[in-house]
Amino acid sequence: MFLNFNINSLFTKKNSTKLIILGVILLAIGSYCTTKRIVAINIFSWGMALAFLFAAFLALKEYNSLRPYASKKEVNKFRNLTITLVIIALMLIIFPKYMNMFMSMLIGSYIIVNQSIKYFKQSKYYRRITLAFLLKILLGVLLIISPLFLANFLVSILSTISIIFGVYFIVTGINIANERKF
Repeated sequence: MFLNFNINSLFTKKNSTKLIILGVILLAIGSYCTTKRIVAINIFSWGMALAFLFAAFLALKEYNSLRPYASKKEVNKFRNLTITLVIIALMLIIFPKYMNMFMSMLIGSYIIVNQSIKYFKQSKYYRRITLAFLLKILLGVLLIISPLFLANFLVSILSTISIIFGVYFIVTGINIANERKF
């Protein structure tokens, strides 16, 4: 599947009102998500669910293309991956807050275990505790203790980006409508 995404004709006078409307929508979503964190976490989870569904779609395409001629083991691997991705996406849609908490604790546990393994694999006489090691362990503990920290942090960053793009599209749309260079 080949997609050609061309934005050269986006900044024309006939699209100026569309840019202003898009800017207002992005500004409203960013402002609302900044003030209402729980709703923002739900929106963030639904966006992640869409990403998982897209990945499941790609895995399903690969499954369908491999089914006629690949080994059963390889085909089953893609079928299981597709089912797993769809289940994760459905869980993110149905239980957004709890799935974010679970994923955050899972990531925190992974970071702590990974860093502990790296630390104990070092030589007994040459074990060093670096600043990066301490920061990673602290991040892992923080993700386990405060599971919604990661989701809130990402939501605040995405809300700020949405507000910035909203203001940009509004200013660009007004400048194009007034026939000024931007």
